[in-house]
Amino acid sequence: MSDHLSKRLNEMDDLRDMGRFPPSVHAGATANVLLTILLTYVLRGRREGPLTLPAWAGGVICANILPVILLRSRMDEDTHYPRLPQMSFLGDQHKFASWVYAVASANMLVWIVLSWSVFSHRRDRRTLGAMLLLAFFCTFFPVWIRPFRRQ
Repeated sequence: MSDHLSKRLNEMDDLRDMGRFPPSVHAGATANVLLTILLTYVLRGRREGPLTLPAWAGGVICANILPVILLRSRMDEDTHYPRLPQMSFLGDQHKFASWVYAVASANMLVWIVLSWSVFSHRRDRRTLGAMLLLAFFCTFFPVWIRPFRRQ
């Protein structure tokens, strides 16, 4: 078995490890980004002010990290860490190596700021659809590319 397939969640040490998650994990992450973009679209149409974007972005990131903190507080030395391809989207999200949460938060921040900026320039359903399509393609890209990767 090659090294990247034998890695466990807590042993992640390379960005490429994220590309080795099962498709269900990528689908969950993609759904999270798409929902955030949709809510950003709604919020951008209803709220104005210089602190709205920072408050929204901070709130979304906190909402994504808080469950991780709570679930990690219940872990101990007997916690099972599955191998990357065997992880579960709901059951194992809190078991990543710590740096993964910083990368995921930065990624979410990029999508929030990009969509906020786009919706500030043009806010209509076509723009929302284009933004959702772009996000879907980009965040699900590790799954799209698999058939073309060398084994």
